[in-house]
Amino acid sequence: MKKTMVSALIFVSFILLASTACALDVSKGIKVGNAGSFTGDAAAPCHEIFNSAQIAVDEWNAKGGIRGVKIKHVMGDDALDPAQGINVARKFTSDKAIYGVIGPPVSHIAQATLKIYGMEKLPCITTAASKPELTESGFDHFFRVNARNDAHGWNCSLFIKSSLMAKKVAILNEKVAYCENMATQVINGLKKLGITDIFQDTIVAGAKDFSPVLTKVKHYKPDVLFFIATAAPDQAIGVRQAKELGIKAVFFGTEGARDKKDFIEASEGAAEGAYVYHFAPNIYSIPAAEKFVKTYETKYAPLSGFGPPAYEAMNILLTAIDKAAADGDISREEVRKYLAEIKNYNGIMGFPVSFDKKGDLEGGATYIFQVVGNEFKQITVMTGK
Repeated sequence: MKKTMVSALIFVSFILLASTACALDVSKGIKVGNAGSFTGDAAAPCHEIFNSAQIAVDEWNAKGGIRGVKIKHVMGDDALDPAQGINVARKFTSDKAIYGVIGPPVSHIAQATLKIYGMEKLPCITTAASKPELTESGFDHFFRVNARNDAHGWNCSLFIKSSLMAKKVAILNEKVAYCENMATQVINGLKKLGITDIFQDTIVAGAKDFSPVLTKVKHYKPDVLFFIATAAPDQAIGVRQAKELGIKAVFFGTEGARDKKDFIEASEGAAEGAYVYHFAPNIYSIPAAEKFVKTYETKYAPLSGFGPPAYEAMNILLTAIDKAAADGDISREEVRKYLAEIKNYNGIMGFPVSFDKKGDLEGGATYIFQVVGNEFKQITVMTGK
């Protein structure tokens, strides 16, 4: 009898140990960070990024979270300032319950924080930072669901030549990482395509008055004015003042301009007919995105192009964390490993997401939109071919 009882106790203990070995350690919880410029001129797209990622978190939590543990989504505001971005990175890396980060979405903030996240092996998925060097720096923690500037620069150059039929191009850019690199990529692309009559100058973010440099553009008489600024408010001022000065060039804005309120409405009609490029397609045309779009617009507002990639990125990140948790424990390195293995993830973007060995999106495209009334109409997709 005693032997039977002992055997039973040993068997029960074994079962308990086995089940405990597979149970997830919840002592620290599970957190994901979201690094972005939630105050300042880029606040609108960054809040759309956060809110879209929050929808993904809410959906996972509604199904039980990760292995029964609810996920916490933590906001880190860099206010479009690299020094503040460094503070956010230090805060996130020091919190051992944070296993991944969405962002930063701005290249010069991502550049300033790359080493901090990399040294602590905290995986990051950016939804917009496009400077090529971010994935050429030797770190393996940085991933992106958007195409790089070298792709966008070439694609925009092709569009300027083949669709806008330009012979003279003026390029104005901010002196920050993303804008300077994008200007270089476009100039290189135009020259390869035989367009060498190019005027280039710089602008200052938040200046409120670009008329001195725009006066130079007016005298140059370009066919296209390519205005490379981080935030939509600056581009709205640029297109409005260009029209006021009588500049006849086609206005071509960058991804940050894809904001109805801060670009189209703020331009007071001057943006009509202007073009912008973006890293994300028209989400309203993608059947797989219907549920997400309905949820977002019910809770928040109409979407631009910044939110959908964040919803996609958060789902990819949580999938990697879930895989890492399968053995009852999670490490940042495990999460990074599973992110690196992502291939053909089909979500809401209308294309499968795969990361190459550097963490870049394979096959990323450039989407060209034109302002028509109060809407951005997608007119073509440039793939560099």
